[in-house]
Amino acid sequence: WTAATRLAALTSPATSRNIIVGNTGAAANPVATDFTWSTIETGLQTHLNKLSPTGSADGLGEDRLNYLRGDKSKEGATFRVRSKLMGDVINSGVIYSGPPSQSINDAGYATFYGTNKTRTPAVFVGSNDGMLHAFNGNTGDELFAYIPSWLGSKLSALTNPTYNNSHQSYVDGTPAVAEAVVGTDWKTVLVSGSGGGGRGVFALDVTDPATFTKSKVMWEFTNADDADLGFVTGRPQILKMRTSAAGATATYKWFAVFGSGVNNYVTDSAGVFSTTGKPALFILDLSKPVGTAWTLGTNYYKVSLPINSTLSAAKATGLINFRAALGFAREVTQIFMGDLHGNLWKLDFSQQGTSDWNIGKLSYFLQGTSNDPIPMFIAKDSSGNVQPISVAPSLVYGPIADSTYVLFGTGKYLETGDRTSTDTQSFYMVYDNASTGLDSTPTSSAISAISDRRRLKAGTANAATGVVTVPAFTIGRATTNTDTDNPRSGWYFDFPNSRERQISNATVFGEKIIMGSLI
Repeated sequence: WTAATRLAALTSPATSRNIIVGNTGAAANPVATDFTWSTIETGLQTHLNKLSPTGSADGLGEDRLNYLRGDKSKEGATFRVRSKLMGDVINSGVIYSGPPSQSINDAGYATFYGTNKTRTPAVFVGSNDGMLHAFNGNTGDELFAYIPSWLGSKLSALTNPTYNNSHQSYVDGTPAVAEAVVGTDWKTVLVSGSGGGGRGVFALDVTDPATFTKSKVMWEFTNADDADLGFVTGRPQILKMRTSAAGATATYKWFAVFGSGVNNYVTDSAGVFSTTGKPALFILDLSKPVGTAWTLGTNYYKVSLPINSTLSAAKATGLINFRAALGFAREVTQIFMGDLHGNLWKLDFSQQGTSDWNIGKLSYFLQGTSNDPIPMFIAKDSSGNVQPISVAPSLVYGPIADSTYVLFGTGKYLETGDRTSTDTQSFYMVYDNASTGLDSTPTSSAISAISDRRRLKAGTANAATGVVTVPAFTIGRATTNTDTDNPRSGWYFDFPNSRERQISNATVFGEKIIMGSLI
């Protein structure tokens, strides 16, 4: 089946579709409402009554809403002609949700699984028609669609006859779906950003997607709640995390975790970056009660990363993706993540409670008498230019207890200049030997735990054959910047083609890592 075909088969989509829209404000109660003219917020009616945010009211708001629901009666005369009701899918990944996971053994889960094991399977995807869609995995029929509140001012543009010449992003991020405890009950939860569509993240209860209603919208979180939130172009994760302090009896809770994304900086009239925004890892309580505001340190947490303000003036920073390592209770123990300034960070959550969720307490590597947090490694090319990291690192068990091979490529594809940039990008494996020690001397001047790419073994990639060759070496923490010495702290190779880079996550398969590159 194809979703577009199934939507086209509906006889009265404007009235039959189950479309929900978010209400504005973190304390909104209810969080969402049916997407019908009589039920939506007055502010959304105002937006729909104008062709653009700066336009004048034209009284066509209800007609625009019906158009977005699927009414084709005014296409060609008043509104844009559509070949399909469903919009384009560009950067959103497709997520399948069938029976609940069978790998969870926590209390009460067996009952949850038994109740939901025969539920309707669903396929979720974001689309640039303003909606996250849920389709029946068997038939392709739409189960429901959700419109995040922050897209309200952009919806009218979809009706503009000239829209095809001024395409926009709407729900253009990849959702995550997982089982989690919300309050005291097990649920299947979907969390998603909207990619380039806007600065926001939402959570839905999709335990039974076939009976989804407005009451199943759990919350929204936008840059109005925290100005450091940018366009979340990475994929959120739903994770179990320790909340109690070191030495106390371990307690756990489930959170939505995601990078702050990009463009959380603002510029002045001269185009200079302000100092108001920092890349951050956001950790949001899935069980925030309806009608309560987001409060930093109470129902959401933020691990802000240090930034180089001089570098930021020339190269925007941001945090897009991350990878979590889990413990025996399936709880997060460490998080590895790279930012757009090439910093590879290792955060240790294994013994830290919520009161210590800050970079000073979580950074695995510290330097100087003031214990300033520093990254594990900074990706730079042979000329010393930082290489942005937009992918989630891949993790492989190392040769000794608690050691890890951390693998990632560099590059991004976000700004106009990225299309033609010839900056050299690379692929790295850096060795985390589980020690907090630094290889720099003196350590008071260290800027990263592994100080330089010359601590790694240099490899080569053949552009014609695709074969990567890394000479044999002994793994360890290198003590020199000479490629011929042993041990080495990992390996790297430069992508062989001009403009080549890695912007999508890799997969570890046996003793190999597989990834695609983009030119």
